[in-house]
Amino acid sequence: MPRRALLILALCILALCGAAFAAPAHADDWSVCKDEGAPAAEAIDACTRIIKAGKTKGNDLAITYYNRAISYRQKDDNEAALADYNESIRINPKYPKAFNNRGNIWKEKGDLDRAISDYDEAIRLDPKFALAYANRGDVWDDKGDANRATADLDQALRLDPKYARAYNVRGVVWKKKGDLDKAIADFSEAIRNDPKSAIAYVNRGDAWDDKGDPDRAIADLSEAIRLQPNNARAYNIRGVIQRNRNNLDRALADYSDAIRADPQYTLAYINRGNVYRDRGEHDRAIADYGDAIRINPKSDIAYLRRSEAWLKKGDRLAALRDADEAVNLDPNDATNYAQRATVMRALSRNEDAVADLRKGLTLNPSEARKKQIETALQELGATP
Repeated sequence: MPRRALLILALCILALCGAAFAAPAHADDWSVCKDEGAPAAEAIDACTRIIKAGKTKGNDLAITYYNRAISYRQKDDNEAALADYNESIRINPKYPKAFNNRGNIWKEKGDLDRAISDYDEAIRLDPKFALAYANRGDVWDDKGDANRATADLDQALRLDPKYARAYNVRGVVWKKKGDLDKAIADFSEAIRNDPKSAIAYVNRGDAWDDKGDPDRAIADLSEAIRLQPNNARAYNIRGVIQRNRNNLDRALADYSDAIRADPQYTLAYINRGNVYRDRGEHDRAIADYGDAIRINPKSDIAYLRRSEAWLKKGDRLAALRDADEAVNLDPNDATNYAQRATVMRALSRNEDAVADLRKGLTLNPSEARKKQIETALQELGATP
């Protein structure tokens, strides 16, 4: 074969190989990449093929990174999602949705200032972006700024009067401010606009409980569980109500379901431990408080409750160790000092008990706790 013909054949083979190695995107990759309902792994693969093909540029490429980030979020891979949102914004710095979604990641990471900065930019780029206003309002609430939170949520609802999540978040703000009627009204609006919103039912049930209406509370919490059978918070709150009604078996069942739904739910372990303590099952109570501490070693309330259980069981030294740890974790809680004082009295260390009780009085205890401390001081023959 002539040398020129061999060269042409070699070039053709190289071209074919190059095409093979390019791994072109599949015909339906665009539809899969942008489909939030598609399995996350399939969507990620589709978006990745589009990116690697190298034919997509500009805003379309920014959207591809944005879509892949959403799929990474569905897989709880926030670091990969963050990298893709960063790339999307680098390619198109005027993409409000990317700023909004990156703000959500910063919120989950606890970096609230960065979250607000991204929501600010999303709103600057799109002043009618109701979702960004709602998200920023949610973060202002996390930062304890109820006024700014309410202002943003009001604006979100002006832009979208049927925005169920904005009603729900604003209801949370009202509840924290102690305005239960406004909170319930907003949770009700959230439910009216989204009858399948389990979180709105949970929040309204919690508010009904705070208002002293346990029947309505249980009805809402039960509906939340019907809508979302693994809603750990709904089980936990319903368990609290059942315990307050002295329905200990039902309370125990609800706390156990809360733990089944979320095995890392510290509060559910503490609450179930309280029921076991009520029933005199101190070993089980201690085990549950121990699990709470394992999950959250900084939970002073878990150490406090375990101290009480150890004392009931007759192990005063273990009770003292846990009471000391509760005080160390939160030295500004009068309840922790009151419990340690109780242990000190059991150990006949009355002077130490008096010191703890007096310290507790300086920490603005509730009226009930204040009376308890003053009574204990009187029993020890001491003055406040």
